[in-house]
Amino acid sequence: MSKTEDDITIEEITSPITENIKEDLKLKLVLLGDSGVGKTNLISRYISNSFDENTRATIGVEFFCKNFRINKKRTIKVEIWDTAGQERYKAITSVYYKGAKGAFIVYDITSRKTFENIDKWIGEIKERTTDDVKLIIIGNKTDLNNEREVKSEEALIKYQDMDIPLIETSALEDTNVNEAFINLIKIVYKDIARKEIEERKSISDNKISQGIDLKSIDEEEINENKESFTCCLWS
Repeated sequence: MSKTEDDITIEEITSPITENIKEDLKLKLVLLGDSGVGKTNLISRYISNSFDENTRATIGVEFFCKNFRINKKRTIKVEIWDTAGQERYKAITSVYYKGAKGAFIVYDITSRKTFENIDKWIGEIKERTTDDVKLIIIGNKTDLNNEREVKSEEALIKYQDMDIPLIETSALEDTNVNEAFINLIKIVYKDIARKEIEERKSISDNKISQGIDLKSIDEEEINENKESFTCCLWS
């Protein structure tokens, strides 16, 4: 993880009045991947710290929310959307992708086919969204390591060149689940903050070119936010 992500502090707002909190920002995250890779249980583990071994695919779109405070200043509402089994029927609707700022592409480490289909899911989200969606690839079900068909090193090497972070998880054993969600939120927030700074600078530069005297923009902050994210594997 890069230093800039480490420098972003994120605190969940857990008070019972969260529904009345006015957020400064709203982030939408989606989970993609073949049916059966464990997307719904990853969400359940993160949202309610629960796991259902008998989870069944349902039809429709489901999403869950959490509120956070970033750097003790900004309040954000994070929506986490589940395909709810739509991928089984190749019928994921456009509403699922609309407005997404980040996405997890999930595969099952015990199923090579689900790993080979990652590129298909990456292509689909890039085709169906207009924004620069930030991605993290999740290799789920590390609790079944003795049945592993996809080595960690193989997956890391494949996506390192694409600058897409990879993390292996177990929804069953609650391994790296929270880390995965928090890090995607940080990556997305960092990108939004960078764009906001660049937009303010552009507006200021335009006004300066028109002869309007403005206070200088903190170049150090701009440079810090332009640092690239280092791809890595969290284990």
